[in-house]
Amino acid sequence: MGNSTISLQNCYDVIAAQGVFDPRQAASGYGDNLALTLANDAMADLVCERFNHKWNSQVGTAFYTNAFQQDYPQLAQPGGPIGWGERCDLVDINNQTVPKPVWQLTWRRQLNRAGWLGSTWIATQICWMYNSDLTLGTWPGAGVTYYPLLGVNAPAGQNPIMNFLDANGNILIVTGFGTTGTTAPAAAEGASEGTTVTDGTVTWTVVSPTSQGFRLDSLGSGAGPVYQITPIYQLDPPLFTAQTQMINPVPNSYARHFRRLLKAACNMSDKDPEKKKEGQNDKIAALAALAEAMKQGDRELNLFGVVPAQPVVQQRWGFGRPRTACDPY
Repeated sequence: MGNSTISLQNCYDVIAAQGVFDPRQAASGYGDNLALTLANDAMADLVCERFNHKWNSQVGTAFYTNAFQQDYPQLAQPGGPIGWGERCDLVDINNQTVPKPVWQLTWRRQLNRAGWLGSTWIATQICWMYNSDLTLGTWPGAGVTYYPLLGVNAPAGQNPIMNFLDANGNILIVTGFGTTGTTAPAAAEGASEGTTVTDGTVTWTVVSPTSQGFRLDSLGSGAGPVYQITPIYQLDPPLFTAQTQMINPVPNSYARHFRRLLKAACNMSDKDPEKKKEGQNDKIAALAALAEAMKQGDRELNLFGVVPAQPVVQQRWGFGRPRTACDPY
């Protein structure tokens, strides 16, 4: 989310004016690298799993389920890499009722490969994985049709798995529906993400092995329906590559927290032991201030909560039981 008007250079200027060690003044050839490294450290402290900032939340690119397919390699998310999953919508996209049926998927850190659960399948869980770790299909052969997934009557037929590893080691995904040609398509060795390959009337697109795709908790049903899945996630901390960069996704109202963490990082990199200790204390104080700031969001109810599955005290008696500490009434 690009909403900041404050640059990294501006943050360093403010800190330097306070008499704090300025890494930009380090020996020639090292100052800029040190300044960027410390800024990346500060950003990682600000944007991490302990703080689920609204301004760091991103709606990912929607994808669509396919028959008997569990894994979905994807192009890099345009909003930035996924840090951790927050929410996920599942919509029966071709259903003509108003409103369309909508469910929520639960994010998991990891999911195992699964078998087919039958025609009533509906996903309940999702995890992100690097494309290289996902299970891929094979080229289906010549003259095979990939039917569109969207539309009142879609899919008109059952599609094969919509991805495979070509002869040159590229991961290809279907981005244009049609009928395959006579020979298996392949992009050039080491092709960049986004490269397209024509296969009859089917279009395949190269995705990077280091981009993030998705695994569902079970296989899609061969009988449909097609579900649209929209991941919502917290962004991975961005990397600074130049001091002229804005401190996105941090909004201006949170810039003071970034500056405090950056100041602490600068002090901790000082050669003076007293300054190092001061920096450590500064970081503790900065994180505590962030925790206090997050409490402001607690005035709004969280979507999810933690409810124990069973009583803390074990229940030992059935009907007609004596009264105990775990069941006094």
